[in-house]
Amino acid sequence: AIKRTTCVAMLAGLLRRLPGAFRAAGAVAGLGCGAAASYSCSNRAEAEAGRTRLVMSGDCGGTNTRLVLFRVAPGATAKQGEEPAGEVVFAKKYLNAEYPSFVAVCETFLKETSKLTAGEKPQACCLACAGGITNNTVSFTNVKEGWVIDGGLLETTLSIPKVKLINDFEAQGYGLLTLNDSEVINLNGGKPEPGAPIACVGAGTGLGECFLTASNGVYTCWPSEGGHAEFSPRSEITSELLHYMRDKLTAFGTPEKIKKVFSRWDINSDGTIDADEFALAVKDLDLKGLRPKRISVERIVSGPGIASIYDFLREHWAFEPHLDPKLDKEYEAAPAHLKGAIVAKGSQQGQAVCKKAVDIFVECYGSEVGVAALKWLPRGGLYISGGIAAKNPAWIHSELFMNAYADKGRMSPLVMQVPLFLVLTEDTGERGALFYAVQMLG
Repeated sequence: AIKRTTCVAMLAGLLRRLPGAFRAAGAVAGLGCGAAASYSCSNRAEAEAGRTRLVMSGDCGGTNTRLVLFRVAPGATAKQGEEPAGEVVFAKKYLNAEYPSFVAVCETFLKETSKLTAGEKPQACCLACAGGITNNTVSFTNVKEGWVIDGGLLETTLSIPKVKLINDFEAQGYGLLTLNDSEVINLNGGKPEPGAPIACVGAGTGLGECFLTASNGVYTCWPSEGGHAEFSPRSEITSELLHYMRDKLTAFGTPEKIKKVFSRWDINSDGTIDADEFALAVKDLDLKGLRPKRISVERIVSGPGIASIYDFLREHWAFEPHLDPKLDKEYEAAPAHLKGAIVAKGSQQGQAVCKKAVDIFVECYGSEVGVAALKWLPRGGLYISGGIAAKNPAWIHSELFMNAYADKGRMSPLVMQVPLFLVLTEDTGERGALFYAVQMLG
């Protein structure tokens, strides 16, 4: 009789001469288990771990959808501190308006990839979606006819066993788990505690916040709507900014709109309303409950928030000599989603009003990150992500930001014990969706 160890050694030599795909399957099936060194139905599960598998991930917004097909390396898993092992097979961005439904986008994507995969389908799919997820579905109201992305429908229609929708900032949270030391800046020298809660705050088009907790060494990300908590002024100028924003967001908005509703107010010959008359109109709105009593922090700490701060300074604090006519003209002509970037550019050029707007924004941002530190005590790390931080690291790595972050009265020493990091990458959300998709394989 041949000894078992000799049999295993002989099989190992044979496997080294087989093609790679067979070699990988055989290695897991015969050498990695304690049974006979042969392939059988009893160890087929182990063999599955020895071959590559496809996963699909995506970043789905109201305007564009970016989809990625990824081939996971044999035996690869989603591990904290590194991106999943494997390679991108195909990636493409699609304009939503060109397709009748999200299913059509996915069908187009899979058709384009079929030649690269010989028709092999993904085993799991994770889609990061801009919007609230309910029962694995999300609705987009800014796409023609309104889109509903339904995970269950995608599983059936696309023949993908598992499809999971997560919030886009939830994907940011999972993306944190892929970061290495070179992709972050430690802002206060804090050292993360293994297994402790992690939190993330990120300003961009809006203000996203999430936190992660660990169970048996595996982190789960929990979304929040912390960006819609009340904005809290910290100075005279930010108190005035709050009142300005309340006026700006009044149900009827501008004096021009108010005069159409309150016809009894005196209107000047040029069609304007006197300041006193406007104040009375606003008071009436207060009494009628039509003027907002609160302003969310997202209205200030976001790209559009930078533009709102600039508008406030132009109207209430700036004198004409402090304004750059050329930049101001560019600002007026820009679409709403680009106005904040123009203010940032003006600040870099030393334009006084723009610089003041950015300073106010940075201070408010730092204060809100400090609030997140108090709420979650994320001793596993508090991460500042999003496009604004990644594009303007000097804003976050500034005395103004850090002072506002730490200014929490008796709790200031506690806040400074929380490890604080600036995320330098701008693809954290996409990485998070892919990380989750690989995790879905089990």
